[in-house]
Amino acid sequence: WAGERGRTKYPEAIVNSGTLTTKNAVMITANNVDLNNCDREQVQFSGAVQPHGAMLVLAETDLRVLQASANCATLLGTPAVDSLLGQPIEHALGKDVARDIRDHLARAGTDLDSGPVHLMRATLAGSVFDTFIHRVEGGLILELEIVGSETAPLLDLFSQLHATIGRLQATRGLQAFFDLACEQLRWFTGYDRVMAYKFMDDGSGNIVAESVADGVQSYFGLHFPASDIPVPARRMFALSWLRHLPNADYEPVPIVPALNPATNGPLDQSRGLLRSVSTMYSDYLKNMGTRGSMVMPLMKEGALWGLIACNHSVPLHVPHERRMAAEFLAHMLSLLMAAKEDAETYDYRLRIGATIDHLVRSMAAEPVFHHGLIKSEQNLLRCLNTTGAALAIKGELFLMGRTPGEVHVKNLIGWLGARDDGQAVFGTDRLSSLYADASAFQDTAAGVLAVRLIPHRPDYVMWFRPEIGQIVHWAGNPDKPMESTEVNGEIRLSPRGSFALWKQSVQGRSDPWTNVEIQGAADLRRAIVEVILQQAEALDQANRELSRSNVELDSFAYAASHDLREPLRGINNYASFLLRGHAEQLGEEGRAKLDTIVRLTKRMDELIESLLHYSRIGRLDLSVVAADLDIVLDEALMTLAARITDANAEIVRPRRLPTINCDRIRVREVFVNLVSNALKYSKGTDRCRIEIGSTEADVTGTPVFYVRDNGIGIAAAQHERIFDIFRRLHGRDAYGGGSGVGLTIARRAAERHGGRLWLDSALGQGSTFYFTLAPEAGPAI
Repeated sequence: WAGERGRTKYPEAIVNSGTLTTKNAVMITANNVDLNNCDREQVQFSGAVQPHGAMLVLAETDLRVLQASANCATLLGTPAVDSLLGQPIEHALGKDVARDIRDHLARAGTDLDSGPVHLMRATLAGSVFDTFIHRVEGGLILELEIVGSETAPLLDLFSQLHATIGRLQATRGLQAFFDLACEQLRWFTGYDRVMAYKFMDDGSGNIVAESVADGVQSYFGLHFPASDIPVPARRMFALSWLRHLPNADYEPVPIVPALNPATNGPLDQSRGLLRSVSTMYSDYLKNMGTRGSMVMPLMKEGALWGLIACNHSVPLHVPHERRMAAEFLAHMLSLLMAAKEDAETYDYRLRIGATIDHLVRSMAAEPVFHHGLIKSEQNLLRCLNTTGAALAIKGELFLMGRTPGEVHVKNLIGWLGARDDGQAVFGTDRLSSLYADASAFQDTAAGVLAVRLIPHRPDYVMWFRPEIGQIVHWAGNPDKPMESTEVNGEIRLSPRGSFALWKQSVQGRSDPWTNVEIQGAADLRRAIVEVILQQAEALDQANRELSRSNVELDSFAYAASHDLREPLRGINNYASFLLRGHAEQLGEEGRAKLDTIVRLTKRMDELIESLLHYSRIGRLDLSVVAADLDIVLDEALMTLAARITDANAEIVRPRRLPTINCDRIRVREVFVNLVSNALKYSKGTDRCRIEIGSTEADVTGTPVFYVRDNGIGIAAAQHERIFDIFRRLHGRDAYGGGSGVGLTIARRAAERHGGRLWLDSALGQGSTFYFTLAPEAGPAI
């Protein structure tokens, strides 16, 4: 397909991505489209309708006619189109039909924004019409489609649908599913060719299943270039569950006037049933020997996966009832297709999961954990269907199976690190197209799947696949998909006329990486990071202070905590779902236990968030600037304004704070944590008094800052323990609760500046927290 394309040029109405802009821009339509801009054509602005129906554009407030298709007079028996404009709908359709439409709209309560809604059947000028309506910018689009002579009883349609869906559910394997779907849809709709079309990553497509009538040419197994269904056409297909073109030889009927008076721009017909298509699209169909067509999208996880395309050698109008049933079937095909595709990969997913479990046990059993990834019988090489694997960690490189040489792998790691886009997983089946040096070793690594274990470190797990010799069968020459011809003095882009088999040899590519393999690589990375975290926690128990100087451990904690949040939220969601949906069956004891699970998961999520915050301070570089600490303190107090008011606290600032070189965000965080701590532990009924100030700079040029309160105080034996992460001296919910990480973060921020944080306190006598900030440049003034 060349795609459904707009036909009319509007020199005064300029649209960018569907939005009216300025008169100086150029709208790409069928009149000025060429090979350089066809992917930017505004396909939704056709300015015309197909002749098997008529269109009225109505003002939503009073149903006045704003625009009308030029065939309204002959098809609906209305007055001349020019005399309809600005008149109420009664002037166009008569009082009885207009009254029924108004009544239906008043009672509908239907979302008119998501596409055409069937209102009713109406008789006009001796013909019966199905009426459809939907909302667009600038009003309502009312479409009236002639009802054909053949209609099917709804009960029969339901029985056919029920039987079809049952047979589709019973199929085993994705290929059998699509074969049956095409066969059933051809029988169901009457088309002589029905194809299942799958989009590839590069936008090209492949006919993966087909059902054809006797004597009709088969396209099964052929590939079609991406230009056959460019981006605008794919976007349009994804917007509607069904696109119907009864007769490719039709003459388009223009919409009058060309511009919508409500918007002064062209009418957006993205979801219209009667929208005229491009000559390029209709010519394309005719080149295939097709005169009637219907297209339905195959959607997976909200994205366009492929299409079901129905073709007929002569014009064919499918009645609304059958189209409605086919649209429902398209929904079901998308749902069942996703399930079938997942089932096909289930065993492979299980095998990958079992291998990952084995590797985790092996890592746990080894003194140096990563030896468990290479020494085990089920090592990295056995994890995925590959011929080679590599592990780069802590400056060491281990190669397994058929791989490029050590120098090539190290250079590849350098390239991966330099192109770091923040994604943990990178995969390609055509490495040399992205990394030119890979052409030297594509016999062993035309494709690579790599996971970066730790951000900003050259630690990778990689798998390699060799080049495969591949012959692709195209429907015609993919390098010459279109031609330009001169029609009535205009240069028009035309679709290719040949769909003969074209064989092309493809080099420099490996077997592609499947979604299951990419997810398996991500799961292995998560498992490795979790093992790393467990070992890091063991080291932390032996020497807590090691975490303050070990940046690598911070990265481990950050990566693992980030990945732990997803399963934790899953536990919380499922527990909450059980409480909402099954409370009566659970009983009081069951509900209490689930309440506990929800509470504990929320608590754990808070702790993980605190751990993430703590680890960021150790990983992020300081942004040192000359900062007025009086302004920084103002910002901190503004953050705590509500709590200060609630505590009726008195804030005392004896003197201005100096301007020094520091990271103002980190220092503001120190003030917030220390003042927040003072507010939390203020005396019971006495008024909270907090003094914030600084001493004169000492001989090194470094002032000492302090936050003093009149709170409950801290025993001398606890002065260091309060800085331990997650350490609270009181019950979890006492004094407003908390995660016990605030003072730890404050001390860490001071130490990142080269300073320190300590306190002077005694029980019942308040506390004074001191800190210094000593960046390398010293004070600015």
